[in-house]
Amino acid sequence: MDDHRVMRQDDNGNRFLVATGLGRAEAEALAAEFEARGHKQLYWVEAVEPRAPRAEAPAAEQVRYVVGAALVHRGRVLAARRSAPAEVAGFWEFPGGKAEPGETQEQALERELAEELGVRARALRPLPGSWTVRAGLELRIWAAELLSGEPRALEDHSELRWLGPAELGDVEWLAHDREVLPHVAALLAEG
Repeated sequence: MDDHRVMRQDDNGNRFLVATGLGRAEAEALAAEFEARGHKQLYWVEAVEPRAPRAEAPAAEQVRYVVGAALVHRGRVLAARRSAPAEVAGFWEFPGGKAEPGETQEQALERELAEELGVRARALRPLPGSWTVRAGLELRIWAAELLSGEPRALEDHSELRWLGPAELGDVEWLAHDREVLPHVAALLAEG
């Protein structure tokens, strides 16, 4: 049952959601993985209380998704260096963007990759975890495959790099993207 989440606490006592919608064993394994990698923050697993179903949440409470692509081609994954906005410029991410109203996460991912990189890609499946970017905005990273085209940095990126499994730590990732790297490494190991 997908009713657990992984939380973390930094040195200042701030608490953050790392991943949600996980089974207990998966959540415990993810928390243990982060601790084993030497992260200094405290990680723990919490059961998520089921909510009573609602007809529809008010517009102010609806979550909008940002989707990123772990775009795989020939055993490597694409990393994109941000050029804007200023607070994230120079950091690396999995390319993507915000889903438009009425658009599925898969549709948003495929559209964003066409707009940002000039490629045709297919969204395969979401990788474990989701992250709150800010109130009402949640990030999901999806496994995706390149169907056609050569990626080019068309919007908001200054550089692109294809990284193999041993190169995932060679770039300075945005925090949310860095947290999904163990899942990306597993994805690359699949073939």
